[in-house]
Amino acid sequence: MDWYRTPGWTLVDQEHFERKLRRAHKESRTQYLRIKGLALERAGVTDAARSLLLRAAVEAGKNHFEESAALENLADSLFDDEPAESERLLRRVIEINPTMNGTSDMADVHLAQLLIRQGTPEALGEARELLDSWDARDAGVFPAQLFQAAVARARWNEAASRPAAAANWAARALEIAGVESPFESAPGLAVRELDDGLAAWLTELAKGRDPHRS
Repeated sequence: MDWYRTPGWTLVDQEHFERKLRRAHKESRTQYLRIKGLALERAGVTDAARSLLLRAAVEAGKNHFEESAALENLADSLFDDEPAESERLLRRVIEINPTMNGTSDMADVHLAQLLIRQGTPEALGEARELLDSWDARDAGVFPAQLFQAAVARARWNEAASRPAAAANWAARALEIAGVESPFESAPGLAVRELDDGLAAWLTELAKGRDPHRS
């Protein structure tokens, strides 16, 4: 396994990583920091992961594509623990990289999700604009992306007291959750493990679906 993909973070691991990083080409260091941060995030070493992702964003300098990729990853890590900071970072991503080049293409959907949680008329209005903007960009290509957007639409319509639309979007999300990745080598492009709580919520919400609507 590549030295920047390993999930360990003992003192020995840290010394090895930093030594390799110092020897790496300067233009590659941002990617190494970000990839290592993501590996630690998956391994549950959250604080260290966030520290490396922040370092990656700083290391990127004026390369806004690499900076936005690192900031998006950091925002995703903070999404539940520090929603205000996650929101700030996602706004920064959209500001410096409106085309979302080099990112997951989901920053506007993730920001919309945070705003929907706030539930105020202003937040819901902005959330809808973000979701409409995402649709207008034709950003959704893969099942995992389309699923997140459908869930956001279901949550928005529920918050906006539109039960029929919420039910239709919940049903759509459940349908997308069953779609496989178009590439065997990239299973992460599909919904791999649907959270039990989310599945139960979507299933209950979808009971009010209009059977005449596809």
